[in-house]
Amino acid sequence: MRDLQACVLSCMRELDALKIPYSKNVRFVVNNRAVSRLGLCRKAPNGFIIEIAAVLLDERTDERTGLRDTVIHELLHTCRGCMKHTGKWKEYAERVNLAYGYDIKRVSPRAGGPVPSELLPKPVYTVRCLSCGAVITRQKRSALITDTSRFRCAKCGGRLKVEG
Repeated sequence: MRDLQACVLSCMRELDALKIPYSKNVRFVVNNRAVSRLGLCRKAPNGFIIEIAAVLLDERTDERTGLRDTVIHELLHTCRGCMKHTGKWKEYAERVNLAYGYDIKRVSPRAGGPVPSELLPKPVYTVRCLSCGAVITRQKRSALITDTSRFRCAKCGGRLKVEG
């Protein structure tokens, strides 16, 4: 298991060296339930709370492209006017990428990303298009699963059917 606090301090030193004005009033929390996101920054009454997915602390996850990219990505959201992935946030991300060789961007890919496939959650539900055979997977029971007749295939417009 990786040391989140040591990584956070190291990332903060890198941002300090670039004189990027992130908030120092940040509390980091490990999220053990996150399945579709690696990090989340939200405003709190006394600063910010940054959630980091527990899977990023696993030794099998690439530290550079997983944990460090995510910590810096979320710290950049604490800069004034940077809650969206545009404007100053994008400018700061490009500065960090150039200076340290990171690949900080708006989203990380699931397949081929920093988290090995064996650590990714396995789909619970599978929906197949009856026309083209396209497969859609879901971890949670959603409207697509409970009322499939309301939806059509995004690729061909065909009817969908829940499998299994």
